[in-house]
Amino acid sequence: MGYALFANRKIYYTHLIFTLQSKLDNIMMQKQSMLNFSANIADGKITVEEIASDPTNFNNYSEYLAGADAYINKADDEGGAATSIGEIGALAQEQNNSEEYLAAIAEMLNQSVNEEYAKQYNKKLEALENQLEMQQKKIETQLTAAQQELQAVEQAEAKAIENATPKYSGVG
Repeated sequence: MGYALFANRKIYYTHLIFTLQSKLDNIMMQKQSMLNFSANIADGKITVEEIASDPTNFNNYSEYLAGADAYINKADDEGGAATSIGEIGALAQEQNNSEEYLAAIAEMLNQSVNEEYAKQYNKKLEALENQLEMQQKKIETQLTAAQQELQAVEQAEAKAIENATPKYSGVG
């Protein structure tokens, strides 16, 4: 009877350990995916090659691109950069009206605005990473407790088997 209880507890803790390790693996994959995404957006430019080579982050790229577009088109007082872009563009047009000059200014503005948005978006990613870190620590604590409990069950099972086995005291 005791063997069945120990076997049942061993199965339970073995399954629990497997489940917790799977959760840890999932968190590690999420962290790696976020790291790849963060590296790809750091320069403020997203290329088709970056999106194609990182399909696990497709939703993140879509959200990022939509947010960057909104950031460019929102007024400064609403959390965007449209007012500043417009003012700089008007000032550049007053300075020099040539197409090459205006194109160069537009390119510099776009790069600067994209880099600023990437910095802001990275703050969001850092918050998500901190949340994953806390989940990871919680799961690691649960995993350690489950492993210790499994070890205790295995030791108790071994002792019960030893106590239940008849001893041969020799010929006498």
